[in-house]
Parts: sequence; structure tokens; C-alpha cells
Amino acid sequence: MERLFRNPRKVMIQMGAAASASLSFMILGMVRAWSSPGMPSLINSKAIPLTESDISWISSIPPLASLVGSLLAGPCLTYLGRRRTLMLISIPYSLGFLLIGFASHVSMLYIGRILDGAMIGFTAPSAQIFIGECASPRVRGALGAFTAIFLSLGILITYIIGAFVPWNVLAWILSAFPALLFVAMYFMPETPTWLLSKNREEEARKSLQFLRGVHSDVSVEFERLKANMAKGTNSQQIQPKELLKGSVIKPLLLSMALMLLQQFSGINSIIYFTVFIFQRAGSTLDKNLATIIVGIVQLLATIASMFLVDRAGRRILLLVSGVVMAISLAALGAFFYMVEIYGQDVQQTLGWLPLASLILFIIAYSSGFANVPFLIMGELFPAKFRSILGSLASCFNLLCTFTIIRSFGDMNKTLGEYGTFWFYMSWCVVGVFFVYFCLPETKGKSFDEIERMFANKKKRQLYADEAETAAGPAADRNDVVAVETVVRAPIEEKLSQPHSYGGHDLESEAEDNGEVVPTPL
Repeated sequence: MERLFRNPRKVMIQMGAAASASLSFMILGMVRAWSSPGMPSLINSKAIPLTESDISWISSIPPLASLVGSLLAGPCLTYLGRRRTLMLISIPYSLGFLLIGFASHVSMLYIGRILDGAMIGFTAPSAQIFIGECASPRVRGALGAFTAIFLSLGILITYIIGAFVPWNVLAWILSAFPALLFVAMYFMPETPTWLLSKNREEEARKSLQFLRGVHSDVSVEFERLKANMAKGTNSQQIQPKELLKGSVIKPLLLSMALMLLQQFSGINSIIYFTVFIFQRAGSTLDKNLATIIVGIVQLLATIASMFLVDRAGRRILLLVSGVVMAISLAALGAFFYMVEIYGQDVQQTLGWLPLASLILFIIAYSSGFANVPFLIMGELFPAKFRSILGSLASCFNLLCTFTIIRSFGDMNKTLGEYGTFWFYMSWCVVGVFFVYFCLPETKGKSFDEIERMFANKKKRQLYADEAETAAGPAADRNDVVAVETVVRAPIEEKLSQPHSYGGHDLESEAEDNGEVVPTPL
């Protein structure tokens, strides 16, 4: 993230492209957050008769529908392109919100939420791939962080608007935001990578030149893009039996376990039902104001976490995050337990506790379990299988999201509010033990080193033999050491080389590995 602020003028166009695509994540956040102020308002208005099952399904169905959308996104991105796909999804997004706003029957609410949910499945790969293919290697990670920030911004905007208008007006207002996405993407170019895949070289060069600036020399980067495309075309196909190898299964299981622990911490139950939680808590602070405060904290914590994740180790971030999340959920559960035992006196004396607990929870979640599981997913998976394993892990994450949101109402009825939050707390505790005993540290390790950690004994021995061979026999003390003369390049040749930052070649293949860092959903 710091690299963006070193010379922002040089990457201004790329920042504009990233922000334009990230508007889709802002709308995604609005879909998620609508149920928090929208459902209590809808229930109180009694405009549409709803059963408890309807309330639960209408709130939780978007993650389930997004599975369908994610399956359809691949062919659309391949044949229509990244830019056109992002433009087109704005239409169903608006239509979904309009169906909700004009709903006169429960079926219209279901269709609207399913339509918006399906677009969530399109949004994640479309925006992330667009940003990854438009950004230069040295700022790809920083620009990839835009999606998470815009997601939190969408949630906050919905909380603020929902505090002042009823559920249907909220949906009408939100239906206008997808137009921003359509207009912004209309002025953006298609990605050079997609254009090259369609053998449109001249258009690809113009697109790259636009994104890097008119005064930049893009010849070297353009040739590297062409080479990467050729290498990808000629790469070996994956055989199904290869997916059953221990070196593939172990990273997948670790990643899926982190996804399970992330969602079972209850984060999406809190995002989807924030107003309901404060309403049930009966705290002295207005429930809508408390919800807005939570949204602001989430946005600020998300921005702060972007600077933190590259500085600290993955394990320590997850351990601290898990411990603090467990403490905050334990406090929130204890508040609801005391309310049930002692009644309204607790609400008067400890009315501040639900807000303080949720603020602490959001800060802790944003600093660890929000981003690190997705970051580790990109690091643990072998390069050859990264795409397919990433898809499997992401689909599993969406299933866990649906499960935890769908079960929130039933758990409240069966376990009570305190039992529900203590249930989430117990998963945070399990997460701390899992990270401590099972998850290896990946910070500072190359992809090759990480792959070796999961290789079987035979392969590890092979790696060791290769390393020993590469090192060669140790030199004897009395051996004559040959001195190599370093030939210095002319100044013109030096100036033609890619720039570096902190001693690292910013335009090298090592940094530009072509991988898109996924955003937590």
C-alpha cells in the first residue's frame, strides 16, 4: 500500500481503473448490508406478511445464489471480456434492488435477493481479475486492496441511508448505485491480457499504454505479457488424479479449515443482523447510530489492516485476531445472559457493552481473519493447481457463509442470544488452537519453499539432493579462489533497465507472477 503514496501521479490512471472496478464491490457490500436495516423495517411495517422462515431465507439466500453466479462468471469473462462483464452486471444489480423496493409479495423479495446474490458471484472474479490485469506489478497488491475498502464502504453507506428511510426506499436508492459502475467502466479500457488472448495485439498495446501513461515505455512489459500468454497456452493440463496427491490435498484442507473458522466466527451474522442485535440488546444508544458506528469502524479497520498484513507474520495476526474475537464475543454473550437473568437493570448499567464488544470484534477480525485466510490461500496452493483449488476454497467459503446466516435465527430461538454468541466464541477458540498447532508460517517464504513443506519424504529428499548439487562441493581452505571481473554496463543500458524499489526489481517475473490476490467475501 505504501508504494501507491511514493509517486501517486505515475499510477493515477491505474488507481482510477481499480476504483472503477471496485465499485462492484461497493454494490456487493450494499447487497449484504441491506438486510441489517431493511429487514427490521420491513417486519415492523407489516407491508408484506413474512414467516420466520421467510425472514431467515431472504437474509441468507444471496451467498447461496452467488455460487450459481460464480459458475457463470468464467465463460462470461472469457467470451465477453472483463470490462463488458462488469458493465453488464450493473443491470441485474439494479433490477434486483428495484424488485425489492416495489415488492408487494414475498416472492418478489426472494427473486430480488436471488438476482443480487447471483451478481455477487460475478463480482468477485470480474473485479479482481480486471484489477490484476490492469495493475503494474509493483502496485498490484496495493490496488487489489481497493476491493476490500469499497466493500466496507458499501456496507457503511447502506447503514447510514437505512437509518433514515424505510426498507423499500432504501432499496430504491441503492438501485441507482450500479449506474455508477456502468458509467465508470464505460470509460475504462479492456485489459491487455484479454485482448491478447483474442489476438488483438494493437488494441492490447493501446490499452497498456493508456494504463501506464502516455510517456511510459511499455515495450518490455508488453513483450513479457505476450510471453506469459504463450507460456500459459502451452502449459500442461491438470490430470484429475493429481488433485488427490498429499501435496495438493493438505494445502486445500488447511485453506478450507481457515474458511470454516472465518465464517463460523459469526462475522456475517453480525454484518447481516447488526440492527437486530442492537435492537435485542435494548442498549441506551440508538440502534441505527450504533450500527453506523460499527460500519465506520469496519471501514477504518479494513484500511488499517492493509498496512499491517505485510508487516507481521500470518500466524501471529491470526492468533491475536482469534483471541481478541473470542474475548469480545464472550463479553457480548455475557451481556445477553445477564439481561436474561437480571432484566432491564443490566441494559441501563451496561448498555455500552454490546457496541464496545462489536467494535472490538470488528477491529480484531479486520486485522487477521478477514484477509489472512485469503492471502494464505494464494500462498499455500501449488502454482499449477492454484486456480482450481482457489475456486473450490471460495465456493466452500460461500457455503459456510450461507450456513451461518441461515442458522442465525434458529440458533437464537434454540440457544438464546447469549448461546449463539458463545457458540461463535467457541469457534474462535478452536481457530486459535488450529493456527497454533496446524498452520505453518508462510511469511518470507518463496512459493517453492512452501510447496516443499507439503511434499512427501521422497520428494523432500529429491529437493534436498537438488539443492546440494546446485551448491556444489564445499571449497577447501587452500583452494585458489577465482575472482570474477564485473563488467559495468554503459549508462544508457542502465537507464533502459526496469526501476527497482528497495533493491527488488519491480518489473521482474518474480513479482509479476500473474496471480490475482482474492478479496475476502
